[in-house]
Parts: sequence; C-alpha cells; structure tokens
Amino acid sequence: MLTLFMHIPKTGGQTLHDWLGHIYGPSGLLVWNPSNLWGLGRIRAELAALLASRPGLRAVAGHFPYGVHEALGGRDYRYVTFFRDPVDRWISERVHHLTKNADFFLLRRGFAEIYGDPDLFRLLQSTIIRDDDIDVQARFARHGEPMPPGGKPSGWKLSAAEVVERFWFVGRQESLAQDCRRLARLLGAEDVPVSTSRNVAGLGNVRGGLTADEIAWIESRNLADIALCQQVPVTSGSLPAAPPAASDRAALVEAILHAALRRVGECFVALHADRLAAQKILDHYAARDAARAA
Repeated sequence: MLTLFMHIPKTGGQTLHDWLGHIYGPSGLLVWNPSNLWGLGRIRAELAALLASRPGLRAVAGHFPYGVHEALGGRDYRYVTFFRDPVDRWISERVHHLTKNADFFLLRRGFAEIYGDPDLFRLLQSTIIRDDDIDVQARFARHGEPMPPGGKPSGWKLSAAEVVERFWFVGRQESLAQDCRRLARLLGAEDVPVSTSRNVAGLGNVRGGLTADEIAWIESRNLADIALCQQVPVTSGSLPAAPPAASDRAALVEAILHAALRRVGECFVALHADRLAAQKILDHYAARDAARAA
C-alpha cells in the first residue's frame, strides 16, 4: 500500500513531511514535487520513473494533485491530505511570496513595483499571477476531474462531499497535532510528536489587519475551497481559533518589507559565495592552462 500525501501549499505540509519521515523512515518516504504541476500526464510519467528506481518506497509526499495514482500500475494506494481555512491559507501564501519568495518576484518585477504600495491588502494582491490564488485546495483535490466548461469551479460535476470521499484521510491544519495522532493510529504507527512548523513567516495576525470587505473578496475567490473545508471540520479538542484582533496595517507592511529585505540579503550573500567559488575554479583552470603553455 502506497501512501500519497498530497501537500497543498500552506496547509502544514513541511511539518507533515518531517512527521512522515519519522513514520516511514528515509528509505520509505519520497518527498517529490513534480517539475510541471498541472500537466497530469507528465506528472504520472515522472512518478512512474521514480517508483521504478525505488521499489521499496511506502509513501510519496509533495505538491502533486489528485490523479497521480494512475501511474502506479495497479498497486494499492491511499490519498492523505490536509485542508485549511481558505482565507488564512490565502493570506499565508501571499505573505510567503512577499517574504520567502521575494527573490523570485524581484526577478520578474522591480522592488518598488512590488513593495512600493504601502497598503497592506494591495501588497498582498500584488503577488497574484494569472489568478493563481483562486480555489487552490480544490484545484489540487479535483485535478483528476475534468475542468468544467469555462473553467468555473461551480460547474464541476462532483460535489464537495464526493471529492472528500476519494481521500483515505483528510485532516485540518488547524488541528494538525490531533489529526496526526488519528492518522498514526490508522497507519498502525506509533504516536510521533508533531514538530514546530519550519515555514512560518512569524509576522503576527495579518488577517486582523484586513477589513471585512477585503476578507469577503478573498472568500469570493475561494468558494470551492470553502465548500471542501465545510466537509472536514476541525477536530474537536483542538484549541479554538480566537477571533482576529485588529492589527496595525502599517506595522504589518513594515514587517513584510523587512522580511523581504532579509531574504534578498541572504540571496546576495549566497550569490557572492557562489561567485567566489566559481572564481576559484576559473583561477585553477587558468593556472593549469598557463602551466601547460610554459
């Protein structure tokens, strides 16, 4: 039985990768992100080649959509994934792009173009590329289902309940520790503690800095995700989410800007180190060529 952990971005997946590593061991787990996320035929071929080279694998985890099981050649499988409140997930991904991925966005646009607007919500919106923020969880979970005419999620044939039923286990990021304990019992594994997330921006309560209209705008772009999350409630016994207190928008923008500058600085340091290493290699070859010519 091969466990397929479908890691939807910003749903606690990095923590789950660590957790699954303890469950399956380094030889039993493959962490794999397809080179092309939405070309399902190519994704299946890529996975089939990886499985052929590592026959002892018991689990695969990564940013792949539902439908990759067609590459298994009849092998038994089970899908595992986690959902997250769509508004919180949207905010988390936008902040991630502005901070952890600042170098990527600066390759596409200038710093002032991305970070020059001091308004928090417009800053978050500036990272949207070709509507890549719409119903991300539904896109992953429904990918084995043909996209409806016109690409409108409301036209999908399967209901949200039918989509969830295709998964062997679905948890919630909001109750990650509790759901991992349930998952461990289902897997017949020991209860492995969940580590602290390695991928948290740490900027405080960004949602509390948004207005009701701005949150409604985010919700309007994630209606299919909302429907999925309604099918998978947060596990009882987890700490209830406190209502977001109002946050200082200007302070949040400043924190995002500082985080982006830190990321860019880290990249410059790494590039400088790479340049020095490359120069040493070039100097070595130049010295060798000079010695041969002498």
